[in-house]
Order: sequence, then C-alpha cells, then structure tokens
Amino acid sequence: MFDPLDFLSASVKSEANNLNSEHVFLTKPLKSKSRECLEDLVIAEEPSDDIDTPIEVIDLPFVQIAKPMVILAVLLLLTPAIDVNFKKNGGNGPENLGMAKTVPTEYLEEVIDYYKYMGNSELDSADKLCVRIPRLAATATEKDLLTYYTTVLAKYSRTETSDELIAQLLKEASMRISEKCGRTAQPAMTRVFQVDSLQNCIKLHEPALTSDNLGLKTWGASLVLARKLCQNLQKITALGKDLRILELGAGTGLVGIALIQKLLEGPQDQVFTFHLTDLPEIVPNLKKNVELNKCDRTARLPVYTDVLDWTNPTSFKQQHGFAKFDVLLLADPLYSPQHPKWIVNMIVEFLEKQGKVFLGIPARAKYTKERQELWDLLDKAGFCMINEEAEEGMDDWGKVSYLYKEIVYKASA
Repeated sequence: MFDPLDFLSASVKSEANNLNSEHVFLTKPLKSKSRECLEDLVIAEEPSDDIDTPIEVIDLPFVQIAKPMVILAVLLLLTPAIDVNFKKNGGNGPENLGMAKTVPTEYLEEVIDYYKYMGNSELDSADKLCVRIPRLAATATEKDLLTYYTTVLAKYSRTETSDELIAQLLKEASMRISEKCGRTAQPAMTRVFQVDSLQNCIKLHEPALTSDNLGLKTWGASLVLARKLCQNLQKITALGKDLRILELGAGTGLVGIALIQKLLEGPQDQVFTFHLTDLPEIVPNLKKNVELNKCDRTARLPVYTDVLDWTNPTSFKQQHGFAKFDVLLLADPLYSPQHPKWIVNMIVEFLEKQGKVFLGIPARAKYTKERQELWDLLDKAGFCMINEEAEEGMDDWGKVSYLYKEIVYKASA
C-alpha cells in the first residue's frame, strides 16, 4: 500500500516529528511587553504594501497550528504555473490570479483570517495571497518547498480522522512533491503550446509518463516541426487541391493538430484529409487531444485518429483503402535500432510518387548511428533531401538540437 511518508528520508521524518514551540515562536504574534525581551528583538522593517514584494517559504502557514483548510488552500495556490512550450511562465503574470478560481472562497477566507491573526500584513487579503503565494512556487528553492510539503505529509498522514478534506490535502501535497521530481514522476497534466504564426494556443493532455509508452508525452521535435509547417504552409498547399495527409507516430498530436488549425485559418478552397496514427495504447489519448482542440471532422477537413503498426500496416490499409498519401509527417520517430528500416518501409508504403515527407528529429548523440542508417536507407530507396535545417529548441530536459528535413523521391526532385 502506498505510504506518503515514503517521500521522507529518516532525517526529514525526525525533523518533522520534532517540530515544537520553538517554531511556533517564529510565527505567533509577539505579545511580550518585557523590556528585557524587547531589547533582544531585531525590529523588522515595516511591511510593504507593494504586492510585488516577494515572500519566503517561512511565510507559509505553520503546519502544526493552521487549520487543514488553510493548508489545503495554500497547496492549491502553490500549484506550478502552466507550461507554455516546455517553459514555466515564471509565476509573474496576471494569469496567476486565475489560480484563485481553483480555491473555494471559504478556503481563501480562512487563509486571510489566519494571516490576520498572525499579524502578517503581507498576506492578509485575497489579492496578496493569489499573487504572492503562486509566485513563491517559481521563486523558492526546491529544498525549502520540499521540506514544507513533506512536513504537511508527516502531520496529516498520521491524523486519526480520514475525511474528504484530509484526503484531498494529502493528494495535493503528494502532487506538489512529484512536480519537483522531474517529468517522469509527475501525474497527468494538460500542457499549452503556442506555435509561431498560429492564432490559437494548443492544449494537450498528457497522462502520467511511463517508460514503455513514450508516445504519451509531447517531445520537443514536435514543436519544432509544427512551427516549421505553420510558417511554411505553402509548401503543403502547393502540392494540390485535395490532399491526403498521414502522420506516423503522432503521439499527443501536436504536429497534426497545429497543421489542422493553421489550415482552418486559411482559404476554404482546398480539401485535406488527415490520418493521425500511432500504436493502440497511444491512440485514445491522441483522439482526446484532437477533440480537446476542436479538430472535429468537417466536410473540408476530415480528421481520423487511427492505429497503424509500422511492422504490419495491413489492418490500416484494409480499413482506409490502399490509396497513398500526398504528405507524410514524422516527429522524433527514431529511438530504437529497428526504427530506420521501419520508417523507410512506411515511407515507401504510403508516399505518393509526387508527395513529400516533413521530418523533425532531435540530434541525440545516443542515436547518431541510427540517424546515419536512416539517411543511407532513404538514399538507397530512391529518396533525397530537398531542404535541411538545424535548429535549437527545448523540451522537458533542457536545450536540444533538432534537424528539420523535407524528403521527396529523387525522380520528382
């Protein structure tokens, strides 16, 4: 059975268990009028009314005396800022006021009462809470935040009462911890992508990441390829009036969804049929993202989410016919020794003789050999690169170098 205390090391558990009046002294109002005591105090500066003044983790409600409702409200306000293109927005924008919408009004009122009682004028209003606490999630050190979250777990995992509020509090504390432990430890999330030259943002749901389902995560090459396609739309529209477009290994759908939305922004004089494909375990989430971004089927732009097994495409062809495609899209398709051969097989199988492949691929040192094998196999199969570009980009693990390529049959070049 899962024990949230597993997050705690022995030293942290001991520290959490030994929290006592020494810590309370730091947060309770000072009421002593003793001259001796006053002479020993360091007088703090007057609190600033500037809402941009930062706070520290020590300013958060003291776990041992604050009500559970207060702690839960703070945990909700500490939810990390939404990712945009693999980057946090930093917690400094007015959009963080929207976090207050996730916190019930009565919870916020309890937090305000707590800070008024503690004499902390830095956090005694809803405006101050909903700006300063969300910002703290981006500015505080990981160590300080983890210490606070584990202290919450240490207290409430031992509580004798097990009501809905305590259960939610433990869940939120565990989520805040997992969010500090890297992408692979994080729960399901909805991410936001802003593709250059695209009018609307794209929202993508990502289930919790597992090592055997890498298609459930959005990879940086998808953003690079989506941007290239949207910035150079004429390279696709010039191929014909009624185009069939196939994405191989669509994953969470960023590339296909971005291209669909860009085409919907333009003239209505062309018909495009999209097939966004991946493995059986990936397609349900892919379909969910197509619906989330309102890429519903229309007479001019029908969109299908399908299973396509690169080792055996027979069932796909039986379901959708044997006609080939004018455009193939591939983003980050290379992560095993078998992939170069499979990729070339799929291109040969599905690309029209006058068609074009748009490929985005990271220049990972680990797969240098496989990339070269892919280029060699494409050459042997009668293909050539008509455009090649290198670009720097981002993903969850930092900066990455990417390659963008446009591929056609040599005979049509």
